[in-house]
Amino acid sequence: MEWLKPSEANNQFEDNTDSFSDFKIREFTPNSNFEKKYSLLTQFFLLLGCQDENSVTSLFVDRIDNEVIEEIIMHFDNTKIVLENEVPSEIMLNKPNQESLSLIRSGHINPIIKNLYGTISKSQYEWKPQKSYKIIPEFIEKYEDMEFDKVLAYLKNTSKGPIISLSLYNWTLKDSLKDTFAIRYFTHKCKNTYIWVDDSNIVSTIQLEVH
Repeated sequence: MEWLKPSEANNQFEDNTDSFSDFKIREFTPNSNFEKKYSLLTQFFLLLGCQDENSVTSLFVDRIDNEVIEEIIMHFDNTKIVLENEVPSEIMLNKPNQESLSLIRSGHINPIIKNLYGTISKSQYEWKPQKSYKIIPEFIEKYEDMEFDKVLAYLKNTSKGPIISLSLYNWTLKDSLKDTFAIRYFTHKCKNTYIWVDDSNIVSTIQLEVH
Protein backbone atom coordinates (compact mmCIF):
# COMPACT_ATOMS: atom_id res chain seq x y z
CA MET A 1 0.00 0.00 0.00
CA GLU A 2 1.88 3.00 -1.29
CA TRP A 3 -0.12 5.44 0.85
CA LEU A 4 1.41 4.02 4.04
CA LYS A 5 4.99 4.31 5.27
CA PRO A 6 6.34 2.32 8.25
CA SER A 7 6.94 4.69 11.13
CA GLU A 8 8.50 4.84 14.57
CA ALA A 9 5.65 6.87 16.08
CA ASN A 10 5.19 6.52 19.82
CA ASN A 11 1.73 5.62 21.08
CA GLN A 12 2.62 5.70 24.75
CA PHE A 13 0.83 8.37 26.75
CA GLU A 14 3.35 10.73 28.24
CA ASP A 15 2.30 11.97 31.63
CA ASN A 16 3.62 15.45 32.20
CA THR A 17 1.43 16.12 35.20
CA ASP A 18 3.12 18.37 37.70
CA SER A 19 3.02 17.44 41.35
CA PHE A 20 0.04 18.88 43.19
CA SER A 21 -1.05 18.94 46.78
CA ASP A 22 -4.79 18.33 46.54
CA PHE A 23 -6.31 15.67 44.29
CA LYS A 24 -10.02 14.72 44.38
CA ILE A 25 -12.51 12.82 42.24
CA ARG A 26 -16.16 13.83 42.58
CA GLU A 27 -19.43 12.79 41.00
CA PHE A 28 -20.78 15.55 38.79
CA THR A 29 -24.51 16.12 38.37
CA PRO A 30 -25.58 19.22 36.39
CA ASN A 31 -28.20 21.33 38.11
CA SER A 32 -31.69 21.78 36.72
CA ASN A 33 -30.83 25.06 34.99
CA PHE A 34 -29.13 23.15 32.19
CA GLU A 35 -30.84 21.35 29.34
CA LYS A 36 -29.59 18.85 26.80
CA LYS A 37 -28.33 20.24 23.53
CA TYR A 38 -27.32 18.16 20.56
CA SER A 39 -24.31 18.91 18.37
CA LEU A 40 -21.46 17.15 16.60
CA LEU A 41 -19.67 17.04 19.95
CA THR A 42 -22.65 15.08 21.28
CA GLN A 43 -22.49 12.69 18.33
CA PHE A 44 -18.76 12.14 18.65
CA PHE A 45 -18.58 11.48 22.39
CA LEU A 46 -21.79 9.43 22.62
CA LEU A 47 -20.80 7.11 19.78
CA LEU A 48 -17.24 6.84 21.09
CA GLY A 49 -18.52 6.13 24.60
CA CYS A 50 -20.83 3.32 23.54
CA GLN A 51 -18.12 1.31 21.75
CA ASP A 52 -17.16 -0.40 25.01
CA GLU A 53 -19.68 -0.41 27.85
CA ASN A 54 -16.90 -0.53 30.45
CA SER A 55 -14.80 2.23 28.96
CA VAL A 56 -14.29 5.70 30.41
CA THR A 57 -13.75 8.65 28.09
CA SER A 58 -11.51 11.36 29.54
CA LEU A 59 -11.36 15.04 28.64
CA PHE A 60 -8.59 17.20 30.04
CA VAL A 61 -9.94 20.62 30.92
CA ASP A 62 -9.20 23.67 33.00
CA ARG A 63 -12.84 24.72 33.34
CA ILE A 64 -16.31 23.32 32.78
CA ASP A 65 -18.42 25.65 30.66
CA ASN A 66 -22.04 25.48 29.52
CA GLU A 67 -21.09 23.93 26.18
CA VAL A 68 -19.40 20.89 27.68
CA ILE A 69 -22.24 20.43 30.20
CA GLU A 70 -25.14 20.71 27.75
CA GLU A 71 -23.57 19.07 24.68
CA ILE A 72 -21.51 16.32 26.36
CA ILE A 73 -21.92 15.73 30.11
CA MET A 74 -25.72 15.69 30.13
CA HIS A 75 -25.68 12.84 27.62
CA PHE A 76 -23.88 10.49 30.01
CA ASP A 77 -25.41 8.81 33.05
CA ASN A 78 -22.16 8.70 35.00
CA THR A 79 -19.74 11.63 35.09
CA LYS A 80 -16.87 12.27 37.46
CA ILE A 81 -14.68 15.35 37.75
CA VAL A 82 -11.03 15.24 38.74
CA LEU A 83 -10.01 18.29 40.76
CA GLU A 84 -6.44 19.41 41.32
CA ASN A 85 -6.23 22.04 44.03
CA GLU A 86 -9.99 22.54 43.61
CA VAL A 87 -9.58 23.31 39.88
CA PRO A 88 -11.15 20.91 37.33
CA SER A 89 -8.48 19.05 35.37
CA GLU A 90 -10.31 16.07 33.88
CA ILE A 91 -13.84 14.93 33.04
CA MET A 92 -14.48 11.18 33.12
CA LEU A 93 -17.51 10.07 31.07
CA ASN A 94 -19.17 6.69 31.41
CA LYS A 95 -22.50 5.08 30.45
CA PRO A 96 -23.94 7.00 27.47
CA ASN A 97 -27.57 7.92 27.99
CA GLN A 98 -29.77 5.56 25.95
CA GLU A 99 -32.37 8.21 25.10
CA SER A 100 -29.65 10.49 23.74
CA LEU A 101 -28.12 7.60 21.79
CA SER A 102 -31.45 6.70 20.21
CA LEU A 103 -32.04 10.27 19.09
CA ILE A 104 -28.53 10.58 17.64
CA ARG A 105 -28.85 7.31 15.73
CA SER A 106 -32.24 8.26 14.30
CA GLY A 107 -30.82 11.33 12.59
CA HIS A 108 -27.97 12.24 10.26
CA ILE A 109 -24.56 11.21 11.55
CA ASN A 110 -21.54 13.18 10.38
CA PRO A 111 -19.61 11.06 7.83
CA ILE A 112 -16.30 11.31 9.73
CA ILE A 113 -17.93 10.26 13.00
CA LYS A 114 -19.76 7.49 11.15
CA ASN A 115 -16.43 6.20 9.80
CA LEU A 116 -14.90 6.24 13.26
CA TYR A 117 -17.72 5.03 15.49
CA GLY A 118 -20.82 4.40 13.39
CA THR A 119 -20.92 0.67 14.16
CA ILE A 120 -20.20 -1.33 17.28
CA SER A 121 -17.87 -4.31 17.11
CA LYS A 122 -19.40 -7.68 18.01
CA SER A 123 -16.05 -9.21 18.96
CA GLN A 124 -13.83 -8.31 21.87
CA TYR A 125 -10.44 -6.94 20.90
CA GLU A 126 -7.38 -8.85 22.03
CA TRP A 127 -4.19 -6.83 22.21
CA LYS A 128 -1.39 -7.96 19.89
CA PRO A 129 1.97 -6.41 18.97
CA GLN A 130 1.41 -3.44 16.73
CA LYS A 131 3.25 -1.44 14.12
CA SER A 132 2.73 2.19 13.24
CA TYR A 133 2.36 3.59 9.74
CA LYS A 134 2.40 7.18 8.60
CA ILE A 135 -0.24 8.11 6.02
CA ILE A 136 1.30 9.84 2.99
CA PRO A 137 -0.90 12.84 2.04
CA GLU A 138 0.11 12.78 -1.63
CA PHE A 139 -1.86 9.56 -2.11
CA ILE A 140 -4.99 10.70 -0.25
CA GLU A 141 -7.79 12.78 -1.75
CA LYS A 142 -8.52 15.78 0.44
CA TYR A 143 -11.85 16.06 2.22
CA GLU A 144 -13.04 19.20 4.02
CA ASP A 145 -15.66 19.23 6.77
CA MET A 146 -16.20 22.62 8.41
CA GLU A 147 -18.63 21.12 10.93
CA PHE A 148 -16.12 18.55 12.14
CA ASP A 149 -13.48 21.28 12.43
CA LYS A 150 -15.18 22.22 15.69
CA VAL A 151 -14.81 18.67 17.03
CA LEU A 152 -11.13 18.55 16.08
CA ALA A 153 -10.53 21.93 17.73
CA TYR A 154 -12.22 20.67 20.89
CA LEU A 155 -10.11 17.50 20.89
CA LYS A 156 -6.98 19.63 20.54
CA ASN A 157 -8.02 21.76 23.52
CA THR A 158 -8.81 18.75 25.71
CA SER A 159 -5.76 16.67 24.87
CA LYS A 160 -2.47 16.71 26.74
CA GLY A 161 0.27 17.65 24.34
CA PRO A 162 0.32 17.81 20.53
CA ILE A 163 -0.88 14.23 19.91
CA ILE A 164 -4.50 13.06 19.77
CA SER A 165 -4.92 9.28 19.89
CA LEU A 166 -8.36 7.93 19.01
CA SER A 167 -9.11 4.29 19.77
CA LEU A 168 -10.75 2.40 16.90
CA TYR A 169 -12.93 -0.67 17.13
CA ASN A 170 -14.05 -1.62 13.63
CA TRP A 171 -11.21 -0.83 11.25
CA THR A 172 -9.35 -3.45 9.25
CA LEU A 173 -6.37 -2.47 7.14
CA LYS A 174 -7.21 -2.61 3.45
CA ASP A 175 -6.56 -0.35 0.51
CA SER A 176 -10.07 1.10 0.51
CA LEU A 177 -9.43 2.60 3.95
CA LYS A 178 -7.64 5.50 2.26
CA ASP A 179 -10.95 6.54 0.67
CA THR A 180 -12.86 6.93 3.95
CA PHE A 181 -13.94 10.42 4.93
CA ALA A 182 -12.01 10.17 8.20
CA ILE A 183 -8.67 9.33 6.58
CA ARG A 184 -9.17 11.93 3.84
CA TYR A 185 -9.99 14.60 6.42
CA PHE A 186 -7.34 13.92 9.08
CA THR A 187 -4.48 13.36 6.64
CA HIS A 188 -4.73 16.87 5.21
CA LYS A 189 -6.03 18.66 8.30
CA CYS A 190 -3.32 17.46 10.69
CA LYS A 191 0.45 17.87 10.55
CA ASN A 192 0.92 14.08 10.53
CA THR A 193 -1.47 11.15 10.73
CA TYR A 194 -0.56 7.62 11.81
CA ILE A 195 -2.42 4.35 12.19
CA TRP A 196 -1.48 1.45 14.48
CA VAL A 197 -2.00 -2.02 13.04
CA ASP A 198 -1.55 -5.46 14.62
CA ASP A 199 -0.46 -8.66 12.86
CA SER A 200 -4.10 -9.54 12.12
CA ASN A 201 -4.47 -6.27 10.17
CA ILE A 202 -6.75 -4.80 12.85
CA VAL A 203 -6.34 -1.03 13.13
CA SER A 204 -6.52 -0.14 16.82
CA THR A 205 -5.63 3.55 16.84
CA ILE A 206 -5.49 6.61 14.64
CA GLN A 207 -2.93 9.09 15.93
CA LEU A 208 -3.10 12.77 14.98
CA GLU A 209 -0.24 15.23 15.30
CA VAL A 210 -2.05 18.54 15.50
CA HIS A 211 0.63 21.12 16.30
